[in-house]
Amino acid sequence: MKILITGTRSGVGERLKLSLSKSNDIIALTRENLDLSNTSAIFEFNMPKIDMLINCAGTDIGGKIEFTKHNTNEIMTIINTNLIAPVLLSQKALKLNANCKIVNITSTNNIQYYPNNLTYSLTKKSLESFTNMLRVEYPFLNILEIRLGLTKTNFNTNRYKGHEERFNDIYSNSHLTVDEVVSKIKEVLFNDMIKFIEIAP
Repeated sequence: MKILITGTRSGVGERLKLSLSKSNDIIALTRENLDLSNTSAIFEFNMPKIDMLINCAGTDIGGKIEFTKHNTNEIMTIINTNLIAPVLLSQKALKLNANCKIVNITSTNNIQYYPNNLTYSLTKKSLESFTNMLRVEYPFLNILEIRLGLTKTNFNTNRYKGHEERFNDIYSNSHLTVDEVVSKIKEVLFNDMIKFIEIAP
């Protein structure tokens, strides 16, 4: 199976790439070969025909801050990476293969909004809505939403890149490991009867 995975530089995306590559043809996207915050680059991306798209990339650069204090460029980076890129890549994938399975990674933030996390939460809630709308528009399409809870990756470090003085170690709370998450994802990834899974600590 030919599978395209975004966000494979580190974290869940990287581990998924390594694990799935043993028995699948993996196209691994990182910021170096396709900057998902750059919509023009996505427009020009020559996507091959694939069997599955896993929209795994996510960022909260400059986040965990009051909305009016959040840098505008960083807000656009979050929106483009977390929402616009999955929408555009899904359209490209479905144009080439109407039976392509779409897998969208959302967040348990969708259940309850926490203050000072507006832009990130907006993108993940919107990605959930996009997933549900695709189901209405294409009732026979295989679509999987994975709602992911707090997982220890480089995400939190990247969130505060350039704003290290605000760093808050959220992993002192209960959290998942990358191996736990990838193991759960692999259990359901190729089961087309499963349309939704929540993986939480």
